[in-house]
Amino acid sequence: MQSFNHFLRTKGVSNDLRSLLYHIARAAKYINFSIRSSNTGKAGTTNVFGESQAALDVMSDDIIAKELERSELVALIASEEKEEPLRCNASRGNYMVAYDPLDGSSLIDVNLAIGSIFGIWDTPDIIGKPVGENMVASAYVVYGPRVTLVITIKNLGTHEFELNDVGEFVLSAENLSISPEYKCFAPGNLKVCTENQSYKTLLDHWVMGGKKLRYSGGMVPDINHILCKGQGIFTYPRDRENTDGKLRLLFECAPFALAVEEAGGIALNQEGIRILETIVDDCHQNTPIFIGSKEATEEAVDILNHQPLS
Repeated sequence: MQSFNHFLRTKGVSNDLRSLLYHIARAAKYINFSIRSSNTGKAGTTNVFGESQAALDVMSDDIIAKELERSELVALIASEEKEEPLRCNASRGNYMVAYDPLDGSSLIDVNLAIGSIFGIWDTPDIIGKPVGENMVASAYVVYGPRVTLVITIKNLGTHEFELNDVGEFVLSAENLSISPEYKCFAPGNLKVCTENQSYKTLLDHWVMGGKKLRYSGGMVPDINHILCKGQGIFTYPRDRENTDGKLRLLFECAPFALAVEEAGGIALNQEGIRILETIVDDCHQNTPIFIGSKEATEEAVDILNHQPLS
């Protein structure tokens, strides 16, 4: 089976980008080991959003930052866990990497799948531009019964690699594809049903239409389910407390938008605008997101925009 490095070489991916993805893969291996051997309790600290950090949040953030610096390819590192980006002395490249070191860390103590998310841009100068303009790749890792690394290269598709017994990521699924039709839905932020009747109408529409609920409470496993099954939708609308949405554009939504769109799906905000067309105002900005099969995603945005608020 092909290693991800060999596979990406055959796809014509540049040496620098392949090297950067190699360092991300190394970080994923270290995090996987830490998850299986370290403290899973609280760290006693909070991140920039005031959220309690698990000990593994802090450890994962440190592992990734050090590995990205070691690459000498990254000029700017932006972590969901830190208020300010870190500027690096990159001698070999001018990339920016934004990442969520351990998405779904609240699920650690109940032993559900969690993950890491990465967005890669070929310039650190992305403020004031559409988030997808200089985005060249994204990646995410699922730490579950299997450890998988899903890599997306702009215009070259989305591909899955599995960590084998000797510690190598090898190709397990090439050119993941999402059909326009769908059978499953993963609805986040269900409290919106109490304040926005249109969201309840949307969920009722799916339930009465015989669609299947597939929701774990983690963005990584839920969108991974869509990519692996080749259909479905994940939703996370705004609410009155989070009028700009709750999920982060750079650290979560843009990387998944690239992965899903390269697989033939679509990712929209609540107004029906592509996530990848969102202008970056701040590295910590939020956005609502509707992502997955084209038919389901466009249907969801249409229902939300044509039903009255309660």
